[in-house]
Amino acid sequence: MRRLWIFLACLSCALGGSAGARAADAPEALTLQAALAAPLQDQYTILRAEAELARARAIQAQVLSWYDPVVTVTGQLRAIRPSRVAPDPDNHADNAIGISARQQLFDFGRQTNRDAAAAEQLRGAELNLAAQTQRQKLAILKAFFAVLLADQTDTVANEHMAVVYVRFDKTKDRRELGMVSADDLAKAQIEYENALYARSEADSNRRTSRRILAELLGTPNALPGKLVSPTLDALFARSPPELAEAIQRSLRDDPTLQSLKAQYAAAVHRVEVARDHNMPNIYAEVNAEEYQRALGSRDPLRAGIYLSVPLYDGRLRDAELGRAQADRMQLAAAIAERESYLRESCTAVLERIALYRKAGLSRAKAQADYADLNFTRKQTLYQMEKATDLGDAMVEESAATLLRLRNTLALATAWAELLEMQNQPLDRLFLSDSSEPAP
Repeated sequence: MRRLWIFLACLSCALGGSAGARAADAPEALTLQAALAAPLQDQYTILRAEAELARARAIQAQVLSWYDPVVTVTGQLRAIRPSRVAPDPDNHADNAIGISARQQLFDFGRQTNRDAAAAEQLRGAELNLAAQTQRQKLAILKAFFAVLLADQTDTVANEHMAVVYVRFDKTKDRRELGMVSADDLAKAQIEYENALYARSEADSNRRTSRRILAELLGTPNALPGKLVSPTLDALFARSPPELAEAIQRSLRDDPTLQSLKAQYAAAVHRVEVARDHNMPNIYAEVNAEEYQRALGSRDPLRAGIYLSVPLYDGRLRDAELGRAQADRMQLAAAIAERESYLRESCTAVLERIALYRKAGLSRAKAQADYADLNFTRKQTLYQMEKATDLGDAMVEESAATLLRLRNTLALATAWAELLEMQNQPLDRLFLSDSSEPAP
């Protein structure tokens, strides 16, 4: 009985210290739904995507400015030595002021391609922002699960350390009575030190996992305390889609892939712009000017339509065309890489779902059943005073709980990854029906 009280005291101190540390961090209990609903606008990944979106909008505005008239005011203050044949040879001031307005009219298709490229680039930036938002939510979900697993691992490690401590303490007493050898005591001490190290490592992981989650939630100064484990048992009854269907939907709806395709379309238009670099340009211009010196060649008002035809620009056209083609090739490679990733990921995710729904669940149930039976058996022996404590049985029950939790969260993570690839809300994890969420 005394050993049992020692065990309970050690366990209470260990668990109480961990609970106190959690409460000191943040008293509010955090649910997975609340974590997924946390605002993301201040997260650096989202800020980076929003910056790219702002840049794409600015580029589009710059491209569209081609259609706007350009109005320019010019002026000059100039002293001259007039020619002897000038109409006013004594006037040494050649001051002038003028205003001109230019309107682009036609450039043989280049501006159409520039417009299309800017629009596709903007669409790609919008899709990239959606992809980064989904990716951030998935990272939050994984970090949330990591905290749950760290907490349960910490519980198992605490309980195991307490059991080993009781065993070590008992061995020390028996050594003092000469009932065990020095080797037995050394082995017991090594077992205790290993358990103590495992418990310290688990406690460290518990704090580290909370730091990661806090950073993802954008609350680095308020670490999450108690987490509410979500109810995810309905996932075991949910039937996964066929592989071909999952791949098809991912290739169709994955926001990252769609963003890359939009960027590729923009690159195709930029290639056409570079290819037509030397095409003519037609514009209209109106000029009004006032001169201090009146000369026959100076008109106070002019208006006309002009044609500009580039004849030679060195190797500028070839360089711009080569760069545009290289950008297009790079995006084509990125699209192929993403498609390959989606096919591989869909295959791996569906295999994991099948594993966790069947073999993983069966293993977890068998472990839980054994732990329950073993606890009942040892409890009977303890009541019959044929066993000194229930420590090992309690540890086995906690370990069975950890195994079931790990399997459930692994299944939920696999489903979440599939939802992310298909651009579906991660809240669909909490649907209670037994079928796959509709697209």
